[in-house]
Parts: sequence; C-alpha cells; structure tokens
Amino acid sequence: MQELLVGQDFNKFPALKPKLLESVEDMLAHDIAKLMTLVRQEEASMPNQMVKGGAFDGTMNGPFGHGYGEGAGEGIDELEWVVGRDKPSYDEIFYTLSPVNGKVSGAAAKKEMLKSKLPNTVLGKIWTLADVDKDGFLDDEEFALANHLIKVKLEGYELPAKLPTHLVPPSKRGQEQQ
Repeated sequence: MQELLVGQDFNKFPALKPKLLESVEDMLAHDIAKLMTLVRQEEASMPNQMVKGGAFDGTMNGPFGHGYGEGAGEGIDELEWVVGRDKPSYDEIFYTLSPVNGKVSGAAAKKEMLKSKLPNTVLGKIWTLADVDKDGFLDDEEFALANHLIKVKLEGYELPAKLPTHLVPPSKRGQEQQ
C-alpha cells in the first residue's frame, strides 16, 4: 500500500472543510438518532409476519429463532418423547418413593422436588405442568416430566406457561387439559 502512496502528491488533495465536517457530525449525533426512532415506530406499527405450519408453528424464525430446541423446546422436532431419554434415572427415584397404584402422592413428590433447591413458586408451577391429568398424584411419566422441567429450570431456561404438546407424556396425549 505504501508503494502506491509514495507517488502521490498530497498537496493536490482538497482541503478539509470545517463547516462540512461540523454538519456531518451534527447529522450523526442528532438526525440519525431521530431517524432510528422513526424506523422503530414504523416497525412496531407493522403487523407481524409469521411462518405457519409444521415445525414453524408459533415462531417467527422457524428453527433458527433464539432458543429454538433449547430448554422446554428441546425435542420439539423429534418423534420420540424427549423426557424418555432420562426416564430410566427418573424411574429409579420414582420407585424409591413407594408409589401406590403406580402413582406417588404430592407429599412424596414434594420431598424429592425440594432437593432441587428451586423456590416453592417455581416447583408449584412445575407440579401444575407435570400433573397432566390433574389428579393430584404423579405417575412415572408425570414424575419424569416434573424432573425434566426441574432440569430445564436449573439449566437457566424459562418454564413454559402451558405444557408444549411435545412434552406431554405419551400415555396422556389427547387427554391433556387445554
């Protein structure tokens, strides 16, 4: 690059114009800020364009959106129930709680869930999401789901407001409450 500049006569360059520099500086400091505010207002007034159907349901960015397939969204595109991956280890805990008729009581599940050290309000939300049939007890699948949601929260993700369909236990599909 220096070789190219060696032959140049810098005296032939036009002099800087202080007034022009001042007006450019003013434009950058004030006018662009005003313009950006107008752009944000215009974007906010436009209707949301959303891709619909299949894997794109409920998202504007499809599988490329922030957090897609993470946290409670993990396993959204998989055929197998994502909770099933860790279910054997959750089952070991479940059967130590002495289930009656294949279910553990809220008191028994609470003792185990408290070991997560999550606040009671969070654990209450997890219980509400996991007790899919709303009978006040957890069967092995619901218990596994509760533990999966605890894991999601401990990994720093937010819990869903409503249980996503891909997290509904296989035996409960079609009977979850809306």
